[in-house]
Amino acid sequence: MDLPGRKAYLFGIEIWPEEAYYLAGILILAALGLFFVTSLFGRIWCGYTCPHSVFVDLFLKTELYFQGDRNARIKLDQEPWHKEKTQKKLATYGVWLVIAFSFAFGWVCYFYDAPSLARDIMHFKVESAGLSWLVGLTASTFLFAGYVREKVCTYMCPYGRFQSAMLDNDSSVVTYHPWRGEPRGKYNPADKALGDCIDCGKCVVVCPMGIDIREGLQMQCIGCGLCVDACNSVMERLDRPLFLIAYDSINSTLAKIKGEKPSRTILQFKTALFATIFIIVSGLMLYALAIKPEYKITVLRDRGALYTMLPDGSYRNNYIVKISNKTSLPKKMRLSATGADNIAIKIQGQHEYSDSFTFILQAEDEIELEVFVKIALIKDDIPRNIKFSLYDLDAMKTLEIESTFITRN
Repeated sequence: MDLPGRKAYLFGIEIWPEEAYYLAGILILAALGLFFVTSLFGRIWCGYTCPHSVFVDLFLKTELYFQGDRNARIKLDQEPWHKEKTQKKLATYGVWLVIAFSFAFGWVCYFYDAPSLARDIMHFKVESAGLSWLVGLTASTFLFAGYVREKVCTYMCPYGRFQSAMLDNDSSVVTYHPWRGEPRGKYNPADKALGDCIDCGKCVVVCPMGIDIREGLQMQCIGCGLCVDACNSVMERLDRPLFLIAYDSINSTLAKIKGEKPSRTILQFKTALFATIFIIVSGLMLYALAIKPEYKITVLRDRGALYTMLPDGSYRNNYIVKISNKTSLPKKMRLSATGADNIAIKIQGQHEYSDSFTFILQAEDEIELEVFVKIALIKDDIPRNIKFSLYDLDAMKTLEIESTFITRN
């Protein structure tokens, strides 16, 4: 997002201010894609691709590397400060800071090109706006992923609040199968009345949200599947079937409880609606990109006199012509006016009128020309409408725009 240059770039596509609808279309497609995936697979965004979930996971991996597992970290926190504890904490915080700053740097680079930002950081010359965003994002990421963690998902993130509007009984969510696990009890192979769940609590320990999935689907569940992996590791050791906790739908679970073969209807009305709107918006975006003009011409009448009568009896009107090159290559252009016989143009600074004006328009450049248009009087019949034609000599394309030519008639 080149804010000073008033442009945005999406891979090789340049988006100018008057084409902001492309950005709106991208955001709409992102939202529809998120809704579509959620209606099928639940909160897979939260568990696998949400930046906050990713950062929390990276921060936890850092803690595990420097401070040990959960029990070791609890024990370390309860100890008084000593050299080893200080070293472990400083190493952890140092890596956290690097991760947080890396995210802040990447985000700011969407608005402040990366080579310039890196160079300005090394020379301590970052602009105030860029510096404030770097510091703010680094500090907030460090705080949220390091300390706030699951409270962001529970109390701050709006997505957890409206997920219920996108989930239905056929959506795949993390599900505990009570028909297999209940009644729970300590592992006792001799007791055939017990279910597969031995109440080890590992599913609760590994949950980043601190919930017990065995109590049913809860708003805090982000669908990360860590409880699935933890439970499967226990089932493997006990030589029991896997997926006591699994990604499953409510209807599928109910069918399994009744001993029926589960069937899943993927193409629900809501899912089909999201997919249809996604396809329509994608088609409109592709069509808009296919006809996206490479240059633009705007013609405004000069604010001076409506017309000027020249000594030879011809009439002259003055125009301000703005021409924009929306490509990354220079363009050789030719500007002319049509719509009447004996019509000629002259650019401010030229001495003679001619049929056309040829010039080079640099890449991503915009120029403003003061153009004089002259039409010789022929039987007092001067057309009121004329056209300005912009011809691309490289691509052999013409762009035309109409304007009004005024006389005393």
